[in-house]
Amino acid sequence: MLNQEMLSDHEWISRFSARLHARWPTIRRVQRDEAAAELAVQPHWRCLEPEDAAVCWLRQGIPDHEDVPF
Repeated sequence: MLNQEMLSDHEWISRFSARLHARWPTIRRVQRDEAAAELAVQPHWRCLEPEDAAVCWLRQGIPDHEDVPF
C-alpha cells in the first residue's frame, strides 16, 4: 500500500520500529530504530506504510548476529 500522506521521518521510524518490535521482540530498541532510520531514506521502502515495510523487510529473513550491521 502506498503511503498517501507524507509522514515525518520521526513518525515513519517510530511506526516501523513498533511493528518490528511486535514481530521480533528480542531486538533492542536502538537496533530497531537504527534499522528503521536506514530504510526510511530509501524510496522503495519509504513509499510503503511503515508497518508494511517492516513486515516485508522481515520476510527477507532475520540476519544472524554477525550479519547485523548495527
